[in-house]
Amino acid sequence: MKRLVQIPLVLLFALLIQGCFPTSIGFKDASMDPDLKFFSVENFEQIAPNVPMNYPVQFTEFLKDGVVRNTKLKLVPNENAEKHLIFSGEINRFDLMPVSIQTDNQAAQTRLTVGMKISIENLLKPDKSMNFNVVRFVDFNSDSDYNSLENQLLENLNEQLLQDILNKLQSDW
Repeated sequence: MKRLVQIPLVLLFALLIQGCFPTSIGFKDASMDPDLKFFSVENFEQIAPNVPMNYPVQFTEFLKDGVVRNTKLKLVPNENAEKHLIFSGEINRFDLMPVSIQTDNQAAQTRLTVGMKISIENLLKPDKSMNFNVVRFVDFNSDSDYNSLENQLLENLNEQLLQDILNKLQSDW
């Protein structure tokens, strides 16, 4: 008999708790100024000596796509169009270093590190413009051929760098 009383109470409790949760959760543009609508990205500069020749252009295009995909901002169609934010930067670090040294002085893994200096110029509110550095890395087996993994590793790093840039933009840390 006790069990029959508990079942309706559990169902009632579950219905009450379910009503407390939002039906959808979104993190897109959580705290971004609603007046910001258009942006442009200047080509990233290559400062570090080891950067692959096509990487600055590749990252510039990745950043454009990432901002469009993850925010409400729209990419300006040309340089003369109205823009509210201008992204620019330089790749100032690009290192391959051995990590996880084993007892035989051989590295089990190699670390690819990419560092950038990022500038976001806010043309609507110049006091909200920002300059900051981001550094990310990814490890891979030293037995692997770096040249065959390079594109995959850079895609992984691009995602991490993009996330850092968007976090900074949207939360104004």
